[in-house]
Amino acid sequence: MQGNRKQTHYHYAVECTELSPQDNWLSPLLNGFYTLPGLQGKRGILFSNAVLEKYILEEEKHDNFELTTGKHRSLRTLSTGEQKKALLTYLLSQKPDFIVLHNPYETLDKASVSLLKQQLIALSGEMPIVFIFHRQEDLLPIITQVITFEKDALKAVIPIAAYPFKKRDFVFDKEIPPSITTYLKLPEVLVEMKNIHVEYDDRTILKDINWTIKKKEFWQLIGPNGSGKTTLLSMIYGNNTKAYGQEVYLFGKKKDSGESVWDIKQKIGYISPSMLELFTQNHTVEQMIISGFFDSIGLYKTPSTLQVHTAAMWMDVLHVSKEKNTSFLKLSPAVQRLVLIARAMIKHPPLLILDEPLIHVDTEGAALIIALINKIAKESETSILFVSHRDEPNMQPDFTYTLCPSPNGSIGIQK
Repeated sequence: MQGNRKQTHYHYAVECTELSPQDNWLSPLLNGFYTLPGLQGKRGILFSNAVLEKYILEEEKHDNFELTTGKHRSLRTLSTGEQKKALLTYLLSQKPDFIVLHNPYETLDKASVSLLKQQLIALSGEMPIVFIFHRQEDLLPIITQVITFEKDALKAVIPIAAYPFKKRDFVFDKEIPPSITTYLKLPEVLVEMKNIHVEYDDRTILKDINWTIKKKEFWQLIGPNGSGKTTLLSMIYGNNTKAYGQEVYLFGKKKDSGESVWDIKQKIGYISPSMLELFTQNHTVEQMIISGFFDSIGLYKTPSTLQVHTAAMWMDVLHVSKEKNTSFLKLSPAVQRLVLIARAMIKHPPLLILDEPLIHVDTEGAALIIALINKIAKESETSILFVSHRDEPNMQPDFTYTLCPSPNGSIGIQK
């Protein structure tokens, strides 16, 4: 290079697919095994949620505060954005030759994503970047080539302009099965919150929240990390004691008026990424969907003929009938989410809560899940509460409830 021009680095992307799992090629890549300009014979370092979680556990088990030295705070007490900033700073202090980013924006709100993108683009002038991605829209503009692997062998290096990104508009061609479960005396208003105020350790999380969810409404709940989305959800679905003594009404009854958490949960379908950790046994697709009738982790009761037939109809809608006897654990992340949604919907609950259902799924999988959610909103009487940290262009909610942080706690804005 001549003059004061910066050195130009090669920057790569790798699509995360089932056909080429990271366990095969990630370690060789980090150790410079592959013949790639800027990476061969070099030492890389991995930036991912899994690495971050490892350091969080290290702190909790051994009081080893490597990432927060001088802050006098544990990683667990930091916001998600602050955690990732601390991790990136620490990893770069190790003086790697290049950095591998695995879905770096996952769980971050829009403002934190924007800030991290700026940091990574600036970093690209100093070292090569390898970006492992699920969603095409996450890729940095500095990426020029896509690497593909076959098991642990380097298969191809393709210019990004020539890479065949998957894009499809999914259409489910069969109507969702009718309800075989009856809910008596449901009011028009399913959820009502009046002047909700929540504090933890003298810190106000939510301030004067007023929100009403009625029958057959499709809501999206948004807000930056730390704004109180999880707290708000736990007041509806969970056993958050902060809901007691306040004006939280579920299905026409005040939350602390004698109805048990179990009674409430029977009227709510719920899925979240953390639910996947509950299903560790080899339950089949059919068993998983039928278990929604019993709200059980696995199927331990003999279902009725009508319940089995209804599950078969759901599998037909999802185009997974051929996989009815396949282990749920062997499905792709996107198809696992479809099955969990069918499991949650099989009783046609009055309210369906979808907490970050698109995390860790690729562009094609996200389109598939969004198509199913829109279909449920259109064809059922179920109200939907969808929570996401990113804008989903094809999602079609009727209303949006936004939590906006302030020094005195997050306030809610309804559109």
